[in-house]
Amino acid sequence: MIYKSLLSLIVSFMMLNSCGSNSSDSNKNPTSSDDNKNFSTQEKHFIHNLFLTEYLWYDQVASNIDYTQYSESTEMVKSLRVQPYDRWSYTITKQGYENFVNQKTAGFGFGYTPDLQIYLVRINAPAYGNLKRGDKIIQINDETASKELISQASNNHGVSSKFSILRNNNLIDINITPRRYNYNVSLGKVLSNKVTNVGYLRLDSFTGTSVAEFEQVFTEFKNARIDDLVIDLRYNSGGSIAAASSLLDNINNTHPAQRQVYLDWNPNQKNKNTEYSFEDKNEQDGNELNMKRVLFLVTKNSASASELVISALKPYLGDSNVITIGTSTHGKNTGMLGRAYNNNYYFLVNFFIKNNSDHKISFEGIPPTCHALDDISREMGDPKENMLAIALYYIVNNQCP
Repeated sequence: MIYKSLLSLIVSFMMLNSCGSNSSDSNKNPTSSDDNKNFSTQEKHFIHNLFLTEYLWYDQVASNIDYTQYSESTEMVKSLRVQPYDRWSYTITKQGYENFVNQKTAGFGFGYTPDLQIYLVRINAPAYGNLKRGDKIIQINDETASKELISQASNNHGVSSKFSILRNNNLIDINITPRRYNYNVSLGKVLSNKVTNVGYLRLDSFTGTSVAEFEQVFTEFKNARIDDLVIDLRYNSGGSIAAASSLLDNINNTHPAQRQVYLDWNPNQKNKNTEYSFEDKNEQDGNELNMKRVLFLVTKNSASASELVISALKPYLGDSNVITIGTSTHGKNTGMLGRAYNNNYYFLVNFFIKNNSDHKISFEGIPPTCHALDDISREMGDPKENMLAIALYYIVNNQCP
């Protein structure tokens, strides 16, 4: 495969705690500017000009505004977003952006619900292999657990903390040391029974190294001669369009050079319209599959580039062969091209994302083929976990349970 440019377009940036849950990672909020005390009139003019020119809904932005009302870049961007369409335009520090695309962060590396139950552990994070989905945190260092205590412990890099957790009705203690770390975003396995070989891919984000990761998984799938493919995007809030395009290349290799999606800018920026296509035959490296049907595990957290992949497959496989298991997806049918100013990147909504049938997904998201709840009592990839179990049932029976 000839690797596509991964860092040029970012569709979405939502962290582990972006959808109402909490994260044990302790980095300063990467969507906040380090330099808000130096938020100059020049930078405010730069932001306003982006809204008036490159922004998708540029014609609904006021041309005259009082810059003195804004003391922070995040505040200004949020204020200028056009409602109700834009829920996503944001600013991020250059360091935060680099951390995201290179899969770097710090802390423990798990996400938890408001009642302190773990629903996700980052792959290769300090908590990985120690904590599991469904664990409930009872105490930290012999004190009653709270969001504040988790945050404090996660900031003590290099200092071990004792977690007392409830797992399968048993109270156990686990020591974990928070640190800076690189995490992975994909895992794959082959699930076999008497009927079919199913490739299962967990993909948490479309980041800088995600392509190299899932390329290895698809090589395993190819060697195993899988019959069906399940892609778990339940917590994948997006990332690089180019990485999403590369995933499409690996899913189906029978449409070389045909358009996957195109990016449709506002009427004054049509020269920036861009197409992403399936790779040519001479670019294929042999691990691409020829899937006739794909099943996706999705939730409201499945956004942006995740939704792009689902939508892009429909003109080629047909709606009935692109199956979604879970709930409606997030509903982000737009994308951004980041612009830099001093220490910040500004990602404003710039374009609609449309598939080869000129269709863009609804702001309400992609509805599920089969409704299923996320079963956080079991690990992702466990055939008995509710969402995956329903996908496996669909594969055998061609219908929802």
